[in-house]
Amino acid sequence: MRAALIAVGVLAGVLASRVATAGPSQDLDRARANFKAKDCPSAAPLLNYLLYPKPQLANPTDLVEAHVLLGVCHYEGGNREEAKTEFKAALALDPSKTLEPLLFTEGQVRLFNEVRADVEAQARRDAELRKLEEDRDRIRKFKESLRVVETRPYFVNFVPFGAGQFQNKQTAKGILFASGQGVTFGTSAGIFLYLATKYGLVGKVPLEDGPGVRRLQQIEIATGAAFFGIYAWSVVDALLNYKPREQVEADDSLLPPDLRDFKKPTPQKKKTSLRDRLRLGPVLLPSGAGLGLSLEND
Repeated sequence: MRAALIAVGVLAGVLASRVATAGPSQDLDRARANFKAKDCPSAAPLLNYLLYPKPQLANPTDLVEAHVLLGVCHYEGGNREEAKTEFKAALALDPSKTLEPLLFTEGQVRLFNEVRADVEAQARRDAELRKLEEDRDRIRKFKESLRVVETRPYFVNFVPFGAGQFQNKQTAKGILFASGQGVTFGTSAGIFLYLATKYGLVGKVPLEDGPGVRRLQQIEIATGAAFFGIYAWSVVDALLNYKPREQVEADDSLLPPDLRDFKKPTPQKKKTSLRDRLRLGPVLLPSGAGLGLSLEND
């Protein structure tokens, strides 16, 4: 009786040992055998169990093989998208993985190669995007490290037509002063030239033209005075806002050659500013002359 109990115990130990040794590797062997026998309906559940929801295989090579075999089973079952997913998982673990034409069909190899080409193309795009981001970050840090100081000439404050305002980066003011001075100066100068051309510098004016000439002279003097008043105002304003030196943002011309090539701008249509589109010109009126202000369209 005692010998029988010992024999039963030994047999139970052997069986337990066999159960303990059965594991993911043996399941993969069975799945591989089923796959070689073209029995994907039996191989697919085993492979799916080994991979999801958590991989049961510790060896990366076994994981790659399991994904490939499951992908091929999906392909044979008509599930191309699921097959592509498994092939991508295999290539994520081993980007150099290939399928041997002697072991797999032409269609299986073709689909795997298509997925591999897509993965490689995506990897190249990702690398290019990372490179672009790195270059942008280098440019940003380089420009932040620069300290560019702009020197502004003092005499520009006394130049008419808003030059001081434009130097001080006050474009709106500059346009207003330039327009005001341009209109008043042009009107005064236009009337002077008109009267000088018609009556000469000595001013021999027929009696019947006297009232009209006098009115034009009054306009000439008034607009001339207005010009000097606006000019004086612009000078005072420019001096009050004048800064001999000012730190400005670095532009791309200061970048190193390698970064400057990266920042080559795409040619774009030139857009002129409002100041560039303003045009002043003399205008003849029935009772005299004046200056017209026009705006060019793009």
